[in-house]
Amino acid sequence: MDRLPLSPEPDNQHLLLRMAASDTFSLALTVALFGNALSTIRPESILWGLAGLFCLYLFVSDCTEKSEVTVLMKNISSFRAYSILTYITVALSGIMVAFGAPVIFNTIVIIPVVTNALIVRPFVFADLYKKNYTRLFGIVDA
Repeated sequence: MDRLPLSPEPDNQHLLLRMAASDTFSLALTVALFGNALSTIRPESILWGLAGLFCLYLFVSDCTEKSEVTVLMKNISSFRAYSILTYITVALSGIMVAFGAPVIFNTIVIIPVVTNALIVRPFVFADLYKKNYTRLFGIVDA
């Protein structure tokens, strides 16, 4: 990282939660927009596809930049596995919504996926970040 890592103090809690939720949100938008573009081919499908490419760029840049989330994913294997599983479930649920699965099935699948991706995973990340701050960055936060 080109900067000092965020302190695990409560002041930075909101930023840590937003960082952990932004990558799954951009992945969900990517899959939904690409699915919308591919589900019915119309002239506006090109616009959906371009918007999907932009969201894909946001997802890839979130995953490749050296941020606190990527440092935690590289160094803690359980969080890496949990994040990959979250990405897979978000992508699959986005595909189901875009290609017209039954509404009751979508509802049953989407509620736990959204709860996990946008509520549970950020808090798991913030908790792991606080516990492993010194081990990850070699800095003692006073």
